[in-house]
Amino acid sequence: MRILKILIETNLFVSLAAVAFLWANILLLGFPHQHLYFLTLQVFFSTWFIYQVSRWIYFKKGAYTNTEELVVKWFEKYPVLTQSTIFLSGILTIVFTFLLKWETIRLLIFIGGISVLYPIPFLKPFGIKTRLRDFPFLKIFLIAIVWSVTSVLLPATEAGISLSERKDVYLMLATQFIFILFITLPFDINDMELDKTTSIKTIPGVFGLKTSKIICMLLGILCGALTLFVYMLENWRSGMNIYIMERTIILLWLLLLLLQLFTFIRADKVNKWIIKVVYDGSMIVYFLIVFFTIK
Repeated sequence: MRILKILIETNLFVSLAAVAFLWANILLLGFPHQHLYFLTLQVFFSTWFIYQVSRWIYFKKGAYTNTEELVVKWFEKYPVLTQSTIFLSGILTIVFTFLLKWETIRLLIFIGGISVLYPIPFLKPFGIKTRLRDFPFLKIFLIAIVWSVTSVLLPATEAGISLSERKDVYLMLATQFIFILFITLPFDINDMELDKTTSIKTIPGVFGLKTSKIICMLLGILCGALTLFVYMLENWRSGMNIYIMERTIILLWLLLLLLQLFTFIRADKVNKWIIKVVYDGSMIVYFLIVFFTIK
């Protein structure tokens, strides 16, 4: 448990989850592996860098209202170590970025632009400063765009896959966009009371707890249906050489069901670090299901 908490406090857990989710999609779509190892390292270090920087800035601004949060205690106890790992992850992000194809780098610039512009104020037509994060409900959709593009389109581009010939890539992109929405909404559910004290409008804050859980249920059902379509399309594309097995789909559906049950019963009651373990960890479980069940 102590090791798990350290991984969460240092943002290594979510970085491992990002890599796991990336490789789940690589395996599901049958991309060639040999060109994707630099991308794997880039995704790991860029995720680690972005999460560290955003939370460190948040901490330095005194924006954490709960001083008992694990991340707050970690920053207070190890400020030098934190700054060192931010610097290290930033340097390695740049190094591995320049080892990728130019097409991949352009896509990374798009993703990075969303991440950078999200908290930065800009002027509206009437001279009023605002930020992307000030728009109602936008945060959850931006997260879903960044994570789904990172885990599906980036490996496709780096592996040299022709998107005009592989329509299944777009179906997988839509599936994982819904999946990320599905596992991100519980974070807002857990933060619902806290968000009421801020100006950020989230789905739970506006529509309430019950409606948010129903929306989450519908997202889970839609994700399960799209996963089935991906299974059917991939097996049709590969002919008799079926490599996505029925047990893969069944176990992914079971994962969605367990996450849904946890959302309905516990998501609004547990500590934030447990939310991170369950929903960030679901991407690791997703990878393990795919890794051990497909041919």
